Amino acid sequence: MHNGIGCRACGGQDVRQRYRVKGYDLVICRRCRSLTTAYSMSETKAAAFYDYSYFHGGDYQDYEASEPYMRRNFERLVVRLKALYSGTRLFEMGCAYGYFLDVAQRYWEVAGMDISPAAVAVARERYGDTVRHGNFLKVPLAEGQYDWVVGWDMIEHVEAPRAYVAMAAQLLQPGGHLALTTGDVGSGAARLLGRRWRLLTPPSHLTYFSRQGMDLMLRDAGLSDVGFSTVGYERSLDFVAFRLLGEKRYDRYVKRHLRLRARLRAISFYVDLGDIMFVTATKSQASPELSVRRSGS
Repeated sequence: MHNGIGCRACGGQDVRQRYRVKGYDLVICRRCRSLTTAYSMSETKAAAFYDYSYFHGGDYQDYEASEPYMRRNFERLVVRLKALYSGTRLFEMGCAYGYFLDVAQRYWEVAGMDISPAAVAVARERYGDTVRHGNFLKVPLAEGQYDWVVGWDMIEHVEAPRAYVAMAAQLLQPGGHLALTTGDVGSGAARLLGRRWRLLTPPSHLTYFSRQGMDLMLRDAGLSDVGFSTVGYERSLDFVAFRLLGEKRYDRYVKRHLRLRARLRAISFYVDLGDIMFVTATKSQASPELSVRRSGS
């Protein structure tokens, strides 16, 4: 362990320091080769961290301004889900502003949850009680009732991803499916760029999964038929400028120039760099009931 923290992906304790990024130690697991940020994000810290500023200058330049592109990304994800399995009920972990749920409700009865009070406030204004605020591991939810439980680019943010996946398995009915997207630390881009890989963003990201680590985590939760592929995203040039320049230089060279910013927002493109995994798993028809203590984050 490193400062009391082991591998959040496979649960292994044999870790060593790999990188130091933005003042945070990132440790690598000798068993599954996943990376873990040696920092504990409590529920209180998470609720404060994922406030309005996170969605407007944190990991996202302007979450609400990106809605058109995000909706198209979510429509692509819906197509992939429908091609795998249909069903009637879907639950989204880490639903943020509810854009995916709004797209998905054309095909499923939907519900979602997020720990961010700021995000849920916006989502509830639009979608009402479909979206709930709270800790996924603590709020009572209907077990064995969902055909899909999904989490888009959220599992890397949580303190206890193994508990999240185990709880997701409980929500699924037998034969139901889990789908996740998250960065792939074993991808060519991640290995080539090392500490400069674009998704090494502690403390926002706490776990950087390898495919082996993800597979072990899902199977430990009682899930099977684990499948991997990659996923890309449509992004605006405005978003790309924000990520490349950083917040301070973006504010100086782009944000103050309204015409330039509008032009950059008007241009978007789709790209799959191969460093984000799209993973699915299935709850067995005869899966034993898993007991998960509703605590932690």
